[in-house]
Formats: sequence, structure tokens, C-alpha cells
Amino acid sequence: MSNTLFNVSGMMYRNNIRLHERAMSSAIEKLASGNRINHAKDDPFRNHETSDMNSKIRNTTKAVTNSSDGASLLQLAEGTCNEVQSLLHRIRELSVQSANDTLTSTERNYLNTETSQLLKEIDRIAMNTTFNAKQIFGDKGDSFSDEQRDFKNWRPFSIAKNADGKDLRAGVLHIGPGATKPDEVKICIPEISAESLGLGTLNIKSQNEATAAIDDLEAAISSVSTIRTYMGILVNRMERQVEDLESKNIEMNDYVSKVKDADFAKETTAFTAAQIQHQAAISMLTQSNSRVGRILEILG
Repeated sequence: MSNTLFNVSGMMYRNNIRLHERAMSSAIEKLASGNRINHAKDDPFRNHETSDMNSKIRNTTKAVTNSSDGASLLQLAEGTCNEVQSLLHRIRELSVQSANDTLTSTERNYLNTETSQLLKEIDRIAMNTTFNAKQIFGDKGDSFSDEQRDFKNWRPFSIAKNADGKDLRAGVLHIGPGATKPDEVKICIPEISAESLGLGTLNIKSQNEATAAIDDLEAAISSVSTIRTYMGILVNRMERQVEDLESKNIEMNDYVSKVKDADFAKETTAFTAAQIQHQAAISMLTQSNSRVGRILEILG
């Protein structure tokens, strides 16, 4: 009698209906989102693991951008050095020409005038080479010289001072996703100007001065070549870093996908099974309610 009065079987059927509805809802959510894990309750450990991995992926992606930006800055600097080197070669040609005693003083004055203008052009080009409003060669504006880093005993070049006595400008390219030393690359960009290259008082008005200028220009060309080589090495390093980071990103994304992505075949089967069970439970509840109704009619 107690089972009839309280309809315990009906309560069980209603509970089964709720369970099957929950299973259907879970399967639908996974199919709609494409994710096996949509909430921490779905798989607490794997949810924490994939969340941590997604954070690493985002940081690594930003490190790729940093590395690419660093390579762009260095390529711009190297391009400026290339142009400066071309101008120096031209000035050296003029010096060789002026060193020949077949020229008159008037002709040498013309050659010296061109030399002076080319030296000014070197200063202008270097001064106007900027990246993201940063002056690459020089200490004006928002420059690398303001970076607070320990560069003690770190000198990529044999010289330690600019022409005005200041330390070489040093900066940091943050090319990794973390905060350790391997995530940073120290860079140093020497000042480039006629004065810093030892050509501040250069003139080729006489045969002797022109001959001396040849050696000075040879040294200046060699200095710029050293800077270009340094820039080229760093650009190659940035490009290798980008390739490495992108490879790691692919691997991490693949892992997250394997852990988090929904198995559509499995979830479709689970949804279909839950739907059938849900319909069966409703049918059984209807029959149970009908049976109780008939009993009440008899008792009435």
C-alpha cells in the first residue's frame, strides 16, 4: 500500500528523467562547443592542465611577436649601416682620386665639398633612423639607454664608449615566454656619425690629407662592417627563435586539442542513448501515473 500511496516508482522514474535530461544537456553542450571540457567540473585536473597550457600558448605567441619586432629593428639598423657603408665607399673613392697629384687645388676643393656633404648625409641618415619612435643610433628621445639592466662586463664591441664619452647604448629584447635569462637577449647599438667613425675632421683638400683620409676611411668602413655583422648574427638568432617558438606553439595546441576537444562520435552516441532512455522513462512514468489513477478510481 505504501508504494501505491506515495508512488515511489513514479519518483524513481522522475529522477531517471532528470538524469537523462542532464546527460542530454551535457552531450548537446559538448557537441555545440566542440569541447569535451566546458566547466571545471567536467574534468578538474585536465581543465587546470589545459588552462595552464593555454596561458603558455598565449605567452609564447607574444614572444613570437617580440622576436619578430626585434628582428625588424635590427634589420632596419643593418639597412642603415649598409647605406652608411655605401657613402663611406664613395668618400674613399673621392679620397683616392684627390690623392693623385694630377688634380688641381680647385678640383680637390670640389671633391672635398662633396665629401663634406656625404659626411653630413651619414649624420642625417643615422639621426633619422627610428623604430617605433625610438632613435636607433643616438641617445635622443625614448632610447635603449634608459633600460635598467645589469650590463656590467658585457661588451659586444671592442670599444666601450661613444665619441662623446657615454657608454654604448644597451637594451633588451624579450624573446621568450618567461622571465629567466634565456628569455632575454641583450643588444648594443653603437652611435653612428662622422665623428664616432673618426671622420669628424676629415678633408681631402691636399694630396697628403687625401692620402691620410684613405686609411681613416678604411678603418671606418671596417667598423661599420663589424656592426653590420653583429646585426646580421642577431637577426638570424631572432629568426631561429621565431621558428622554435612557433614549433612549440604547434605542439602545445595539438596537446590541448587532444585533451579538450570533444569526440563527436562518442557524444552523438551518448546523446542518442540518453534521448532514448529519457523517452522510455517518460513512458514508464506515464504508465505509473495511470496505474495510480485507476487504483484511486477503485478506492473512490
